[in-house]
Amino acid sequence: MDNEQIPPPKANILVVDDTPDNLRLLSAMLTQMGYEIRRVINGQTALKTAQAAPPDLILLDVMMPDMNGYEVCQHLKACEKTRNIPVIFISALDEVLDKVKAFAVGGVDYITKPFNEEEVFARVENNLIIQRLQKQLIEQNERLQQEIRERQAVLRDREKAELALRLSQFYLDRSKDAIFFINTDAQFVYVNEATCQTLGYSREQMLAMTVPDVDPNFTLSVWQSKLPELRKKDSYHIETIHITQDGRHINVKVQVNYIQFKGQGFFCSSALYLVNC
Repeated sequence: MDNEQIPPPKANILVVDDTPDNLRLLSAMLTQMGYEIRRVINGQTALKTAQAAPPDLILLDVMMPDMNGYEVCQHLKACEKTRNIPVIFISALDEVLDKVKAFAVGGVDYITKPFNEEEVFARVENNLIIQRLQKQLIEQNERLQQEIRERQAVLRDREKAELALRLSQFYLDRSKDAIFFINTDAQFVYVNEATCQTLGYSREQMLAMTVPDVDPNFTLSVWQSKLPELRKKDSYHIETIHITQDGRHINVKVQVNYIQFKGQGFFCSSALYLVNC
C-alpha cells in the first residue's frame, strides 16, 4: 500500500475559440483524454470565466473578433487571480513572429492548426506537470519554512533547495515525462527515471554531467551570459538535439522554468523527446 500511487485530480481546462467546429473538436479530444473542459467563444467571456473560477490551464485562440488572444492573455497576466494560469495559444498562424508575440505576452506554448491529437496531449500534459510542480514546490517550501521556525534552526540555502528537491522526487520519478533540474553552471542536479531511460545513462552518471555533455548545441558561455534575462521569464522553450549514451541523436523540445529557493536558483526542465517508435 505504501507504494500505491494516487492519481492526480482531473485538470480543469478552459478552451477559447470563436470557431464552433474547432471548439467542439478540441473539447471532445480533451474530454476523451480525461480532462474537465469548459468552453467559451470570445475573449470577454473567457476573462469573466477565468476570474470567476480559475482553470488549471487555458487553450486560447489567437484570431478572434473584438479581442484577440494576445489581448486576452495580457489581461489575464495583469490580474492577480489569473496571472499564474498557463496559457497555450492555438492558431493557424505559423510565422515565427506570431509565436514570438505569443510568448512575449505571457503564453507558455503555441500549437498550430490543424490539430494533431498526440501533440495536443503532449503539450497540455507537459504544461500541467510544470504547473503542478510549481505549486508543489511552493507548498513544500512553505512547509519547510514552518518547520524551520518551529525548530528555531537555520539551514543554508543549498540545504533547503536540496531538501525540497528530495521531497519532490517521489512524484517526479514516477512521471512518464523526462524532467530534470540544472543549476546556473548547467550541471544536472536532479534527473528523473524517464530522462535516464531515454538517454541511456544511470542517475549517478547524469548527476556528474553537464548539459553540454548531452547537447552539442549548448554553449556554457552563452548560457551564463543570458542568465539575468532567463531569470526574469516565467518560462521559455528550446528545440535542440540530445545525444544518448550509445550515440543516437534525438530531437527534443524543452520547456524551462526558473525556480528560486532563497537565493539558490534552479532551472526546472520538462523535455519532450521526439523518438520514432
